[in-house]
Amino acid sequence: MAWFVTMDSRNRSDENETYLSPEIEVIPEEQQRFEHVGEGFANQIFSDFRAAGKDPYDHSLVLTEPFFPEWSPSLFPSPMVGWRWPVPDHPFRDRLKRREGRLVDIIDTSFRTYAVSQRVIDIIESIEPGVHQYLPYDLICKDGSVHPDRRWLLNVCTRIQALDLSLSSVTALYVRPYFFSNNNGDLHLVAKKSAVEGRALWYEYRYPSAAGQFLLTDRFWNALQEAGCAGWRPDSGQRGAHIEEI
Repeated sequence: MAWFVTMDSRNRSDENETYLSPEIEVIPEEQQRFEHVGEGFANQIFSDFRAAGKDPYDHSLVLTEPFFPEWSPSLFPSPMVGWRWPVPDHPFRDRLKRREGRLVDIIDTSFRTYAVSQRVIDIIESIEPGVHQYLPYDLICKDGSVHPDRRWLLNVCTRIQALDLSLSSVTALYVRPYFFSNNNGDLHLVAKKSAVEGRALWYEYRYPSAAGQFLLTDRFWNALQEAGCAGWRPDSGQRGAHIEEI
C-alpha cells in the first residue's frame, strides 16, 4: 500500500480532536521571512524556466514538464510538492503555546509542511538517501528558549506521476493544471510499484485531490510503525486511505 497521511490525535472519534502535535503560535515576522524566501524562490524558478526556452505561461506544458511552475510569480510552492528549497540562513521558528515535555516525532507547523525528528530523517535516508530536504526549524518555548527536541521541516523533493490511471477510479481531464480527478463513487487508487519502488515519499503532481499533500510508500510507513514514530495516521478522507502498489 501507499498512503496519504494526516495528523494523529488521542481522540479520533471526537469532533474536538486533541492532536499529538503540540499547539503552536505563529510568529508574524517568521511568516514574513518564510514568504520572502518563497517568493524569491518562485521568481528564480520562473527565470530558470524561461532561460531554458520554455514559457511559464504555456499551461499545455503541464502534461510534459513535472516541474512546470503552476503558480504566479507572486506565489510559491510549499515544501511538500517537489521543489528543492533554498536553505534559510537561520531556522524558521514557531512558538509553543504552552510548556511541552517530550514531543512526538512528527509535528505540524505554520510553514506548510511537517517537522520531523532525526529518527524519521534516518528512516527516510535509509530508504531514499540524499533526495529530500530537512530545513532548519526551531520551536520556541514560553521562556524564549529553543525546545531541546530538535525537529526539521520536511521538504519532499520528488514530483512524479505514479498512480496507474488504467487501474484507478480516476478520469483524465487534460486541463490546467491537473491531469486527472476522482470518478464518482468509491475511490480506488493504484500506484505503479515500478515507479515508487525504492522511494520513501513522493508528490503526485497531476492529481488535484492530493491538494498539496505528498504520499508515503508502504515501505516507509511500515518502517515508521516499527520504529514507533508517532504523529501521523492514514488519511481516510477524500484521498482514500489505502493505495495499492502493483
